[in-house]
Amino acid sequence: MTAEISSRTASNVSLHVGAPGPAVAAEAAALLNESLGSGFIRPSDLAELTVQGGGVLIRARSREGDLLGATTARVLDQKSQMALQNRLRLATADAGLAGRRVGEIKSIVVRPAARGMGLGTIMLAACLDFLKAGGCRYVVSASWVSADPQHSSLGMFERAGFAQLATIPSYWADDQKAAGYLCPMCGPDCVCAAIILGLPLEDGPARALPWRGPWSGPVSAVPGAGRV
Repeated sequence: MTAEISSRTASNVSLHVGAPGPAVAAEAAALLNESLGSGFIRPSDLAELTVQGGGVLIRARSREGDLLGATTARVLDQKSQMALQNRLRLATADAGLAGRRVGEIKSIVVRPAARGMGLGTIMLAACLDFLKAGGCRYVVSASWVSADPQHSSLGMFERAGFAQLATIPSYWADDQKAAGYLCPMCGPDCVCAAIILGLPLEDGPARALPWRGPWSGPVSAVPGAGRV
C-alpha cells in the first residue's frame, strides 16, 4: 500500500505524505537518527517502507521549507504481528490482536526548536488517518522509557487515547544488534525499556487531535508541491 503524495497545511506548517525522493529520504533519516540513534534508519529503509512495506513517511515543514518533524507508520505484516503478540504474552499482556489488522506508529521525531507546539500530535493524527484508510482496526506503538519528557512520547500517546499494555525491558536490543545502530543513551549495547501502547480504531475518520501553538488554525488539504 503506497500513499498518494499529498500535503496538509496548518498556518505556517505543512504536512507532506508520500514516497520520498532520495534527497528527502536522506534528510528525514538524518533527523530521525539525531533523536533515535546514529544509524537507526537508512534512507533506503524509508523508501522501502513507503513503496513496498505498507507504510508512510510524514514530513512536517515550515513555510520556508525547513524540515521540522518526521514520523513513520506501517501496517504490520503477519510475521511482525505474531512477533509483537509473542512479546506481549511474555510480558503477561494480551491486546487481542489476533484476527485484527494492526498498524504501528514506528517513530515520531520533532526538531528540538519546534517542540512543545503540538507538532507531534498533528503528525500522530495524520498517521492514524493513514492506518485507518489501510484497514487497520488497532494501532500500537512503543514509547521510550525516559525520565526526560522531551525524550518521551508517552504523554502525547495517552492524550490521544492510547492505553499502556506492557513495559518490556531491553526492547530494542535485538534490533540494535541486527542493524548496528547506536542507542543515544546506551551506545552499542541498548538496555532501554519500552512502554507498549495500544489504541482501537473505531469506524469513521480518526478522531481529531488538538493542535496547540503559534501555528494554531484549521488543517485543510492542499495539492502536494515542492520539496516533500
